[in-house]
Amino acid sequence: MRIIIAVCAVIVIVAVALQYFRPGFFPSLASSVAAPFWRAELSIQLGSLLTNSELLSENEYLKRELADLKVISQSATTIEAENEELKSMMGRGSTTPYTLAAVLMKPPLSSYDEILVDIGADHDVAVGDSIFAPGNVLIGKISAVEGQTSKAVLFSSPGQRYEVEVGAKHAPAVAYGRGGGQYQAQLPRDIDVKEGDFVLSPSISAKPFGFVSSVETDPAQPFETVLFASPVNIYELRWVLVDTTTMNATE
Repeated sequence: MRIIIAVCAVIVIVAVALQYFRPGFFPSLASSVAAPFWRAELSIQLGSLLTNSELLSENEYLKRELADLKVISQSATTIEAENEELKSMMGRGSTTPYTLAAVLMKPPLSSYDEILVDIGADHDVAVGDSIFAPGNVLIGKISAVEGQTSKAVLFSSPGQRYEVEVGAKHAPAVAYGRGGGQYQAQLPRDIDVKEGDFVLSPSISAKPFGFVSSVETDPAQPFETVLFASPVNIYELRWVLVDTTTMNATE
């Protein structure tokens, strides 16, 4: 009994000494002992006691969810841009008898600067109808009509010609297609034409046709060659407007 009392006394003395000289010893010891139990409880609550295969599976699932969300976000952005583009075009179409058409095929998949659109005889499209790109830019005419589709040849197609007006003085000229949305025309040398000048389609309400990219002059020749391009990138055409009320032939 005396031994037990002596041992207890020694323990008490040691405990008092530790508490006196190292006050944080017992709280630290308690935390160390309890920490594993706390971590185990937290792991159970968070569901982290999963096997490696389960963790990998969950990781793959989260990656797929993230990828799906990115696709949805990109789709929403694309749809919004397309909606704005269509609103702009329909704003133009709402005040004119033009018909909106989607471009099914375009250069370089089609040859000789031709496009295929998704309307035809079902929308009263006829050979010779004018084709306009966004911005009311005249780019070509219908060359063939099927039941639900039509083919249009662009004025920039090699061999095509169209009367235009060049520069601030509206100098009349004939534009010849060079392919790829490019044109050339000849004007007298005394006509003041420079790079950046506009080219219009001659009409009461002149429509944009292109902008001068360069002027080639030969002192031995009385004419200068004007090179210009459509303001529309024909390789990026997605929608066009078809004027089904007139036929602007370019014979």
